[in-house]
Amino acid sequence: MNSEQTINIKSWFQGPTDSGQGGWTAHRFVRAISEPVTVAVKRPIPLEVDLTIAAAEHGWHLIDPREPDQPFMVATTWTPDYAKTDPVSLADAADARTRFPLHDDHPVPVCFSCGANADSMQVHSGPLPDGRWATDWTVPEWAVDADGNVDEGALWAAIDCAQGWYVGNAGGRRHAVTVQLAVEVITPIEAQTSYSLVTWNGTYPETWDGRKRGAGGAVFASDGTCVARSSSFWIAI
Repeated sequence: MNSEQTINIKSWFQGPTDSGQGGWTAHRFVRAISEPVTVAVKRPIPLEVDLTIAAAEHGWHLIDPREPDQPFMVATTWTPDYAKTDPVSLADAADARTRFPLHDDHPVPVCFSCGANADSMQVHSGPLPDGRWATDWTVPEWAVDADGNVDEGALWAAIDCAQGWYVGNAGGRRHAVTVQLAVEVITPIEAQTSYSLVTWNGTYPETWDGRKRGAGGAVFASDGTCVARSSSFWIAI
């Protein structure tokens, strides 16, 4: 673990109202751990609160020191097991976005990643003809520092939400929340660049198992190179 052992999720980086977005928070948690992990989301992430990363018997906990026995996230080591999928062009991903299921009752309207607000990252996936879901996504200016380095937390947030739209809509609409997330960035993403976010069932069954459903995610550059991949698990509300 590096020296960063405390994180604070600022108000703008919310997913559900008054709660930290899962992908963004998981990135902040994971970058302090120097080995591959998968992250379980145990309860809503508080905003504007100093949270501590504490070593535990089987991994690491993200906690409020005042409530050390009630972790918000739990990270455990794992051997990455990501499903593969074929690339989707930027044109096809942008076309899929036109089929985004825009509902009046957006489940997370204030989400900085996929929310209904004009200043969100507009991660609005739609279905492809083959059953997968996709959207184009451009690295936002605010995620790039003065040296041109991209904050990968933006990518984690985007691929988390992209998987959420697949899970909650493919085969029928159902609101769900992330309970497990793993992301691997294979090649550093570049500023002022657009990517295709592609989601499907991944290593999981294609349909719901009671209240449970999983998804896979892949991020492709314009030349078809996979630059990041993800696996997630969800629970219906």
